[in-house]
Amino acid sequence: MGLAAFSTPKDMALKLFREAGRTWNAKTFEDMGDHLLNFSVTNSALRDWVMHHQGHAKGSAAYETWRCGAKGYLGECADIANVTKHFHLRKKIATLNEVEETRVALGPFGAIEGSESSHPSFEIVLSDGKAIDLLQFLFQICSAWESIFKADSNLGELPSHAYFMMVKSPGAAKATS
Repeated sequence: MGLAAFSTPKDMALKLFREAGRTWNAKTFEDMGDHLLNFSVTNSALRDWVMHHQGHAKGSAAYETWRCGAKGYLGECADIANVTKHFHLRKKIATLNEVEETRVALGPFGAIEGSESSHPSFEIVLSDGKAIDLLQFLFQICSAWESIFKADSNLGELPSHAYFMMVKSPGAAKATS
């Protein structure tokens, strides 16, 4: 029995976008970590929904192709969820470093004076040792999902994940498509 709110792959994709927004807009490292875990688990669930919807069997070549998507971040994200679910490390996976970021609003002539603010964030060190900032990780994964949905009209059209990233209270974000 499933939750009525999640009956299609599109429903799960919108949840992924909401989790991305919650992760990005979190005010503490603890909340950010909680939301990043939810994002990672949702990414894996969405993979399973889409693969099933498209008729791909677990372990098929389609799964390996998917893992390589978004510069390999789809697979890295799935590994974060999987290791957390099983409570032990079976292979080297991404790790998180806490960082403070300075964010600034940009206008037509560059940074807007006085708009700077500091926020907690993560630097994600991938299984190959390369580092990526949290925003790029979320962006690459959400953009890859937008492309997957765009390529398969049976999945339904998605709104841009960017909307969910900009909303200060992501729970209030409503998809119009």
